Amino acid sequence: MDHNQHQHAAQDYSIPVVPGLGRLPTGQNNIIRTPALTPDPDSAFRLCEHSAGLIGPTPSQSPSPSPSPSPSPLHHFAPHRFQSPSSPFPPNAIPSLTKFSPESAIAAASAAAAVAKDQAWDKTIERIIKGIVSIKASTVRAFDTEAAGDYTATGFVVDKKRGIVLSNRHVVNPAPIIATAVFVNYEEVPLRPIYRDPIHDFGFFQYDLDKVKFLDVEQIDLRPDLARVGLSIKVIGNDSGEKLSILGSTLARLDRTAPRYGDDVYEDFNTFYFQAATGTSGGSSGSPVLNIAGQAIALNAGGSKRSASSFYLPLDRVVRALRCIQDDIPITRGTLQTEFVFKSYDELRRLGLTASAEALCRQRNQSSTGLLTVAKVLPGGPGHGQLEPGDILVACDGVLLDSFAPLWDILDDKVNTTVTLSLYRGKTPFKAESFVQDLHSITPNRFVEIGGGIFHDFSYQQARSYGMSVKDQGVYVALSGMLNWSSLTRNFLLTSLANKPTPNLDAFLDVIATIPDGKRVPVMHKELGQTRVSRGLVQIDRHFHLDHIFVRQDKAGVWDRQPLRPPSIVDQQPNGIDADKYEDDNDVDVVGQNKSLESIKQSLVYVTTRLPFSVYGYTSLRPYYGVGTLLSIENGFPIVACDRAAVPTEFVDIRLTIQHYTVSGRVVAMDKLAYLTFNLDELPAHVNLVAPPFDPSAELRVEDAVTVVGLDSLHSIVEKQTTVKVLADAGSTICNPPRFRLVNVEGISLTDSVSCDGGVIARKYSEKDDDEKEKDVYKIVAMWMNASAQNTSGNDTFWKTGLNYGTYVKPIVDHINRRRGRLHDDDDDSQQPRMPQRRTFNIEYGEVSLSNAAGLGLSAGRIRQFLRLAKKQLNSSNMRVLNVFDKFPHNDVLTNASNDLMIGDILLEIDGCPVVRLLDIEKQLLDESKESYEFVILREGQEKSVTIRPLLEMSNIAAGTSKIVQWNGAFLHETTPEAIEQVAHNTKLVPLIRGVYVGSVSFGGPALNNIRPAQWIIEVDGEPVDNIDQFLDLVKQKRWADEQFVLVKQVNRKDVTSVVSVQVNERYWPTRCLQRDANDGKWIHTVV
Repeated sequence: MDHNQHQHAAQDYSIPVVPGLGRLPTGQNNIIRTPALTPDPDSAFRLCEHSAGLIGPTPSQSPSPSPSPSPSPLHHFAPHRFQSPSSPFPPNAIPSLTKFSPESAIAAASAAAAVAKDQAWDKTIERIIKGIVSIKASTVRAFDTEAAGDYTATGFVVDKKRGIVLSNRHVVNPAPIIATAVFVNYEEVPLRPIYRDPIHDFGFFQYDLDKVKFLDVEQIDLRPDLARVGLSIKVIGNDSGEKLSILGSTLARLDRTAPRYGDDVYEDFNTFYFQAATGTSGGSSGSPVLNIAGQAIALNAGGSKRSASSFYLPLDRVVRALRCIQDDIPITRGTLQTEFVFKSYDELRRLGLTASAEALCRQRNQSSTGLLTVAKVLPGGPGHGQLEPGDILVACDGVLLDSFAPLWDILDDKVNTTVTLSLYRGKTPFKAESFVQDLHSITPNRFVEIGGGIFHDFSYQQARSYGMSVKDQGVYVALSGMLNWSSLTRNFLLTSLANKPTPNLDAFLDVIATIPDGKRVPVMHKELGQTRVSRGLVQIDRHFHLDHIFVRQDKAGVWDRQPLRPPSIVDQQPNGIDADKYEDDNDVDVVGQNKSLESIKQSLVYVTTRLPFSVYGYTSLRPYYGVGTLLSIENGFPIVACDRAAVPTEFVDIRLTIQHYTVSGRVVAMDKLAYLTFNLDELPAHVNLVAPPFDPSAELRVEDAVTVVGLDSLHSIVEKQTTVKVLADAGSTICNPPRFRLVNVEGISLTDSVSCDGGVIARKYSEKDDDEKEKDVYKIVAMWMNASAQNTSGNDTFWKTGLNYGTYVKPIVDHINRRRGRLHDDDDDSQQPRMPQRRTFNIEYGEVSLSNAAGLGLSAGRIRQFLRLAKKQLNSSNMRVLNVFDKFPHNDVLTNASNDLMIGDILLEIDGCPVVRLLDIEKQLLDESKESYEFVILREGQEKSVTIRPLLEMSNIAAGTSKIVQWNGAFLHETTPEAIEQVAHNTKLVPLIRGVYVGSVSFGGPALNNIRPAQWIIEVDGEPVDNIDQFLDLVKQKRWADEQFVLVKQVNRKDVTSVVSVQVNERYWPTRCLQRDANDGKWIHTVV
């Protein structure tokens, strides 16, 4: 049915028949006389008036005598006015209309018209909802103004023979997306984006017709010519996530300026917008704005947060684009790189428009209220140098212009040609010849993904927002990835890489092809809208990420993915350094008055790390940094220890700054601290490395004098004398999602705050030198480190604490060195345990004041004993006893040590030794000759003895982070000890060993909002998976096709299961495995 047929049909069914109501008598007996109305599709109320006889006959009708009164349904509208108990009229009769007042007749006819109009809308809605779809989409990569993530919106079918769906540009999206449409009968079909306008907020999807099997899809015709102020409209779509919402209003304005949404986001311009108060919200984008005939007169696009106003895009450019698609011809779009705005004649007069010019314009179009003016001209564009802000545009190629549509009718048809513009600048008329540029040529349609970053050409959208030239400004960074080394996030221009200019994407590709993986190179970048260029250093990452170039193919509705050239291998030539030079030597000449103190200062290392993905409870959106200390250089193998706030996991890139030189680091072991190493060959030969002196037997007491030596953020040495304030539990609260935290660790608090990012706590000793002279010697007794947790709002919190060297650090260092020594014999790193076999009682300790302990039944004798021991061991009377704060699950369920302990038990003795501090428990566990321990506890006011058998820590049993799988945007690895801490004690389903744990889910991935982080996958398509290797084998076996749904069963920490479906997409999310090499600690990725 063509547009005219639709219009006539609308007129037919929008004229309701009101039975029993004849025309009012003509001549002197007529109650009301009004001009006749010409029917149109939206004038239901007026047509009802006419059919009821409240409006005089049309010119084509001749007056006729009034028919005799007949039974009428008017009483249904106001029965109390026409009937009473004493009424002489029968129940189904009404008096003659001539007995009523004009006001009553109008009210009755209005009510009848309203009912008839509602009935007409009901029929329209019932028909057209078969052509409106709810859209679920995921932006799989950040691109231009769009960020990765999921969203819902609306679209409607505009060509049911070809399966074409119209929606907004910000729905169809310039970025690569995965989208599906859900029809009113809940049939779901995949959508392919086939066009998105470079400027205006519209685009098209397409679906396969054979995918819709159970619905006769309705096509909604586009009628931009029917829009007018006062038109009754309805907006039908997915409003606020509801599948079908119907909002009605009246079209109030047709010439609104395009809405302004802010910087760094998509904005429409060079068009009018319609406005009405429908109060639409998120999800309604792309909804049709319908008249009563079910025809779309506009496209819902946006709304105001401060009022009920909604903004609709006119359909004139949409109709043209649709015809081009239907005719299979290119959709040409022209531009002058100039933004125009509409000004009314009163404003134009203030800009200098003469009265004669205004009269001429008004004479040519008497309905015109203004003209277009130049608002912005981009540097380097076709209009630059010819047009200026404030110029008044009168005509283009001789065609009078008083709105946007006629101008773009010309420009879109004259791409790559020249047009003649007639303008006024002030009171002076002039003509300008301007080249019409292809708008698509300055709209990027490809991007490079490398090192987790996304790079593409600078777009007209971004250039227009900041008034910049589009050409050769630099390559646009939509996602920083490896550029996070310089604390950059996104939305900036990279102007130089490795000291070579990168004005555009092609230049960037040429430069990046010459830089090997792992090389540290300088970059220059510029924030949008800024003139100042900043400099930084980045490390090229082609080991954690896949490197691809994506090119959009609108015909197929997908982005083709091609790999980049393989990265070069880092060429590291040995510098001939003798490893013997780096043996521990306290007699090395150092600058300063105290050699020991200077050697401590030179051993400090500034540590900076970058997390390539958000995993293990940590985000990749911020840098991690802190201070480490060189602990050993035995056999030429350096060991650096730093806190876990700086190195949260093994899955990182690490930079170590040692004596002003930067080298690459890697993880050797992870415990309460991170233990790192590096290649000595990366340091210049003149750098003198010395392992500082330590006192592993030192146990600090309150008020002991100590010296803190550390580094600040500028890598400057910080030295401060202070004293020990408190020795107490440094443990932090649990985090969500689970991540590393200090548990059962005795921390050292100092009296004075020290402004540094970390360091060491040293103690001064008096010793005799070779000449028997007294000298001061500083020795490290503890690490001064950052601890982290989360506050009640889920935000990260940090504080400083000290960690005893002899108890917590030295055993790990000794184990690493012993392990390295054994490697010289068998040279098989995989057979050597990376961590010592640490034992645990599998509980978390808390602290209870003596006053509260007395209230719980602790005897006076015990209190005096603890006070005496606290004064002796801690030099403090501020004693707090330890209790059982929490119990952890363990794979050894039957012999779990915590089985015999209860939460709240107060610990008094272990094997006859009073428990005064946390170090007392740690020392007991270090004695591996003991298979069990006799505990004396206080429970329910009574002292009791229980025998406890220690277990291996879960960190020694759990596989940890040796292998990570990325599957449809979800990062999977085996169960971590931090996750086990938060598992329900009576769990039956959570795998405490190995398992498939969801570390995180990437924005835009198919797994987003389906597979949940911090849960375990226990079944895939009905097949159980117990570990990562089983999961990988299943993926290889199934080889699911793109768009195929896979059922995933998962379980959370409370043993609650759920089943979700994940739509596989290997094009944008290929399955890959990242595995840590056991010998050199490097991560290697392979596509599965």
